[in-house]
Amino acid sequence: MEKGKFANTQCNLLVAAAICLAMPSAFAKDEDWGSKLEPGYKLLTQGQIEKSAQFFEKKVAKYPGSGACHTAYGRALKRWGKITQAKDEFAKATQVDPNFPDGFYEYGTALESDKQYAEASSAFQRFLNLAPSDAQRMNVPDRIRFCDERK
Repeated sequence: MEKGKFANTQCNLLVAAAICLAMPSAFAKDEDWGSKLEPGYKLLTQGQIEKSAQFFEKKVAKYPGSGACHTAYGRALKRWGKITQAKDEFAKATQVDPNFPDGFYEYGTALESDKQYAEASSAFQRFLNLAPSDAQRMNVPDRIRFCDERK
């Protein structure tokens, strides 16, 4: 191999490595949302719903592409009685992170409550596809049947 070609190959490898390191965490381990969101869920279980919603709202602002953050914020809004806003957050969760199962479960529940049965059935089905071993899975086929009977 000629000296120039070898140097050019090394340069290309260095550029490729730099690009991979500079890319957002497409190749990195998933975020540990459980630990990042735990303080907000603790507030929620303590009945401090407004503080919990504020905590999750800040997380959504910091991590707008996180389905976990949008879902957590939606759960707090739902407990606070802000059902329409909660549904919007669940919808956002499914849009920004189409592989986050809990977003689809919560969105399906909100759609079912609004008698949007066809959409609810689809959301529940997506949840089943994403979380085949989740504990919530047991009641979801019944919910899908319920929604399908009312389409």
